[in-house]
Amino acid sequence: MHLIPYFWISQYSYGAIFIVLGLGIVGLPIPDETLMAYTGFLVFRGTLDPYGVVAAAFAGTSCGITLGYLLGRTLGHPFLNRYAMKTGMDRERIEKAESFYNRYGKFALFFGYFVPGVRHLTALMAGTSLMPYRVFATFAYAGGFLWTLALVGLGYLLGEQWHHVYMFSHRYGIPLVLLGAALVIAVFYRRRADRKGSEDS
Repeated sequence: MHLIPYFWISQYSYGAIFIVLGLGIVGLPIPDETLMAYTGFLVFRGTLDPYGVVAAAFAGTSCGITLGYLLGRTLGHPFLNRYAMKTGMDRERIEKAESFYNRYGKFALFFGYFVPGVRHLTALMAGTSLMPYRVFATFAYAGGFLWTLALVGLGYLLGEQWHHVYMFSHRYGIPLVLLGAALVIAVFYRRRADRKGSEDS
């Protein structure tokens, strides 16, 4: 089952990245982190363009987390509990996410992407708590963009070992997140400089 999204990305590239990441953020059993790393590996291999990968992944992530927010805001707390049970989340995981959200509030939307078991629930909780959309968007989209850059960057950095990203991201956390994001930005600027240089010549 988990091999299907990789096949879709290999076959349909950016459109598949958008759809798969959107569904993963909503809460379907899709390995978000390793899929993002896989797209970074495809950039490393030269199969996909880094701008297209980041744009598609960020758009999918943003749509997925916005859908979660709207569902929570429209259907309320009972839906959150039913949704969590139907997607296989146990009570301990829900309580962990609730504790994280209650402790950090709007910042949970930003950092929740990097916390196992929390990413899929923070948007729903923001919706059920009736957080204003403008506040939600500011923190959720900023966190999603950094998460996208970090995992695509880690996939690029690891190259053929991209499948180890889950272990690295969970063991070393924020330092690797920042390293991955910095790497993607450096690649973008390098390609832009090379392109500008070739045009000038």
